[in-house]
Amino acid sequence: TNGSQFFIVYDDSPLPPDYTVFGTVDEASLKPIQDLAAQGTIPGPGGMTAPAEEVTIKTISWS
Repeated sequence: TNGSQFFIVYDDSPLPPDYTVFGTVDEASLKPIQDLAAQGTIPGPGGMTAPAEEVTIKTISWS
């Protein structure tokens, strides 16, 4: 099956030029992201990082 992925970028983070920014996080949603960022990251391929704790997004909405 086809799949896709997206990234919630926290702080200044360079992305490859073929990535597309398509949204922002509102103030109410920023707190959980800040809490997650405080847990630290682990290194990933190409100099990117991933959260040190596993993350599951259960719902998402946009307008």
